Amino acid sequence: MKNDMQYINVEGSGGLVRDKETGAILNTNKSEIERARERKIISKKKEEELDNMKSDIKNLKEDIGEMKSLLTKIANGW
Repeated sequence: MKNDMQYINVEGSGGLVRDKETGAILNTNKSEIERARERKIISKKKEEELDNMKSDIKNLKEDIGEMKSLLTKIANGW
C-alpha cells in the first residue's frame, strides 16, 4: 500500500480507508478481501453451471423434436 499518510480511516468501518487524493474507499482487511474473491469465484462457477444446464436443456428439446418428427413419419408410413 502507498504511504499511510495518504489515507484517512473511515469512521465506524474497521478496515476501510479513504484515499485523500482520489476519494476512493479502500478495503485494507485482507481476510475480507480474500472472502470476497472466493465468493466471486463461487458465483462465477454457479453462473457457468447454469449456462451449461440451459444449453443442455436446449439440446434435449431439439433432440426430442427430432425424435417426435421421426416417430410421426414412421407412424404415417414414411
